[in-house]
Amino acid sequence: MRESKRAEILDVAATLFADMGYSQTSMQDIMDRTGLTKGGLYHHFKTKEAIAVAVVVEGFAMDDTPPQVGPLQAVVDASILLAWLTPRVPVVKAAARLGTDQDLEETYGYLWTQYIPAVEKLLVQAKLLEEIKPGARPEEWCFAWVAAYTGVDLMTRQDYESLPRKIATINRVFVSGLATERALAELDMRAERGRELMEQSPWARQYLREVAPQASEASH
Repeated sequence: MRESKRAEILDVAATLFADMGYSQTSMQDIMDRTGLTKGGLYHHFKTKEAIAVAVVVEGFAMDDTPPQVGPLQAVVDASILLAWLTPRVPVVKAAARLGTDQDLEETYGYLWTQYIPAVEKLLVQAKLLEEIKPGARPEEWCFAWVAAYTGVDLMTRQDYESLPRKIATINRVFVSGLATERALAELDMRAERGRELMEQSPWARQYLREVAPQASEASH
């Protein structure tokens, strides 16, 4: 269970960061929205940078629950779930913006530094299970896949509702060149799968229920 006051600060800050950007958001803006005094806010976070880091870490959190699918499907699922969460959950949307802001050394690049190793690990497992072609090099494919996701995210910033559909397209392109015929026949690469995963994810369910119920309603 997320600590309620800290969760409120992160939700408010995430909404401000996502809508206004980091540089245009002040600690005073966060205090005004939360109703906290300076001492109350600083009890939880000493600086705006610390809030930004917390937003990014939480926004790009990956479920601790082991995937109940094969490793290649898990890569597809991680990307399409993130694509569905980004337009709907303020902390995820803010994390995407903060994680690509070159003026923020504390958070810049967090998406790819978090996801590239995770995707590589899954692709190594997929190779052992013969889900991907024998000549495929996981260290190259993981970089390209996460880089493509990042590029699509940047391209859809003004039309985030299209992100799941476009990420589903990217996934199909990558998987068609990477997967064996057997694995390809078993994969679910629908864009709609991301919505289904969002409703099943313990992290997403808790966040949508406690912090952003309006996002949960919008997902149906």
